[in-house]
Amino acid sequence: MLIRAATEADRDAIVALHLASWQSSYGIVLPARVLSDVLPDYLAAKWAPRGFGPDQPTLVAEAGGELLGFVCALRDVVPPLIDNLHVHPTGRGRGTGAQLLAAINKALAARGAAASTLTVLEANTRAIAFYRAQGGRDAGPEDDRLVGHPVKVRRFLFDLA
Repeated sequence: MLIRAATEADRDAIVALHLASWQSSYGIVLPARVLSDVLPDYLAAKWAPRGFGPDQPTLVAEAGGELLGFVCALRDVVPPLIDNLHVHPTGRGRGTGAQLLAAINKALAARGAAASTLTVLEANTRAIAFYRAQGGRDAGPEDDRLVGHPVKVRRFLFDLA
C-alpha cells in the first residue's frame, strides 16, 4: 500500500469512496432516501471546491492503482480538523485507516501543529473504538448537523507533540 498526496486526478475516486463509506456506515443516523438520493450530489458539491494544497492536505492510500482510503485535514482552525477519514467498506479492518491517520497527523505536526481534532458520530461505536485505539482522547459529545439532519458526535483530540 502506498500513501501519497492526493491530486486533482483523484477527486472523482475520492467522491466515490466517500459516498460508499457513508452509505455503508451512516444509515444509523440518516434516512435511506438521503443516502441514495441526496448524498451523491451533496458530496460532489462538497469536494468540488476543495484544494489539495497545504491548507487542506489530503492523502490517499492506494494499492494496484485502486483507491483504498483517504484522509483530509483543514488547517484554517486550531487545532487542525481532520475533516474526513474514510476507508472503502470492503477494505476496513486491514490497517489502512490507522496508517492514514498516522500519516496526516505526522504531516500536521511537521507543519507545526501540536494537536489535531476530529468528530465521529456517537452512534458509530466501531469508529469510536478505532480512534481510542489510535490514541485519541475523547473530549465528549457535541450537537452537529449532517446533510441537514441533527446528529450527536463525539470530539476526539490527538496530541502530536
